[in-house]
Amino acid sequence: MNFRTEYKPARREIILDPRKPVVLVGSCFSQNIASKMEKCDWQSVNPCGTLYNPLSISIAIDLMCKEDDGVKEFEKTLFHSGGLWNSHLFDSSFSAIAKEDCIEEFCHRQQLLLDALGRGGVLIVTFGTSICYFLSEDERPVGNCHKEPQNLFYRRRLSVEEIVAGWNERIKELQVRFPGIKIIFTVSPVRHMKDGFEGNTRSKAILCLAMEEICRDNDSCIYFPAFEIMNDDLRDYRFYASDLVHPSEEAIDYIWEKFKAEFIDSEGERILADGERKYKTSHHRGKTGALGKLLHP
Repeated sequence: MNFRTEYKPARREIILDPRKPVVLVGSCFSQNIASKMEKCDWQSVNPCGTLYNPLSISIAIDLMCKEDDGVKEFEKTLFHSGGLWNSHLFDSSFSAIAKEDCIEEFCHRQQLLLDALGRGGVLIVTFGTSICYFLSEDERPVGNCHKEPQNLFYRRRLSVEEIVAGWNERIKELQVRFPGIKIIFTVSPVRHMKDGFEGNTRSKAILCLAMEEICRDNDSCIYFPAFEIMNDDLRDYRFYASDLVHPSEEAIDYIWEKFKAEFIDSEGERILADGERKYKTSHHRGKTGALGKLLHP
């Protein structure tokens, strides 16, 4: 008797090489995957910080691929508040006391993205919500409100059509800049409960429908069902963190194993296993060294 439906991974046509870097962009679930890669000594970069909606993610990638023009456009997103310069497009990891430091941080991350895509040719994109905020004064999309007064913004749900149209255009541009690029799309399993159960469900449904069309329109794109694994395979609150919104460590581990089963071949598994041993060894030595300094200052 079965009491659970388990997701059965199947090897995909895109096989990832752990010896080559991967770029991850999007919601905080991207950072979860990046963390798993790091612990296997797999180089991954998340240059855009945490972004949730498809429109802001697309614009962020566009700016980083435009190089000098992108820097100029990034500077236009900066504003001063609370003693810091912040960007309405990016999270607080780009913020700084001096405006020049914000620009320097953007340039650094821009180079990380261009270098990693140039060498690895793999982009993993995670959409978190279809709700996007816009500046009321000029209707520019916002990636992060930085706790500014709510009357400066308005919010609306993006449509399937505008997500698909925008990303089809972005993919064409990426293919010109990085021939042979492969893009893995996924919907974040993190629940966005600000709009309640109904709002979260409708928002995720739009993302799933948009990704279906994007992947159908572009041979270089493929969908990995992290959202579905969380909701239809694990399907239990014990696989959530204490906030009942984010996946637990056990859930992230489980989804990571499914991801590897689909995109990593036997040689890649061996490389990751070696990398994991190296990571554990180096971090064990680091902890031992730190303890030694405490005991013998």
